[in-house]
Order: sequence, then C-alpha cells, then structure tokens
Amino acid sequence: GFGMSFVVAVPDLVQGTALELAGIQTSLGEAAAAVAAPTTGMVPAAADEVSAAIAAVFGDFGRQFQLLNGRAQAFHADFVGLLNAGAAAYLN
Repeated sequence: GFGMSFVVAVPDLVQGTALELAGIQTSLGEAAAAVAAPTTGMVPAAADEVSAAIAAVFGDFGRQFQLLNGRAQAFHADFVGLLNAGAAAYLN
C-alpha cells in the first residue's frame, strides 16, 4: 500500500521567502525597464541596407526579450501571491 505523506510548513519562513522573491521581482522589473529602449530601439550603424537589417534583427530580439520578460514577471508575481496565500492558509 501507499503510506501517508506529511508536509511540514513554517508560515513565517514561507512569508519571508515570498518577501525576498518580491524584492527580486522588483529588481528584475527595474533592470528590464532600464534596458527597454536600448534593446528595442536599435539605431543602424550606417545608412546602408545591411546595417538597417542588422539593427532590425537586434531590435526584434529586444522586443522578444521584453515580451518574455513580461511573461516571466507575471509568473513570478503569481508565484509570490501563491506563496503568500499558502502561508496565510496555514496561519488561519
């Protein structure tokens, strides 16, 4: 048969971890905001077609990074919220 498993949770530690993760989220958001313009608004090095194409490729990569970073930040916020909710459930 299957034995019963037990989970031990320490709400204070879970809340502390959620607070630390929220701080990390803030730092990541600030870093992403700081590089938003430089990574998405690439200026061609010269006035030729190749330079324009290369700038467009790097600008596209920058926009993709910003999109994925937004999704990662949303996931992170949800994760922190779930940790806080879980800790609160153990306290009640």
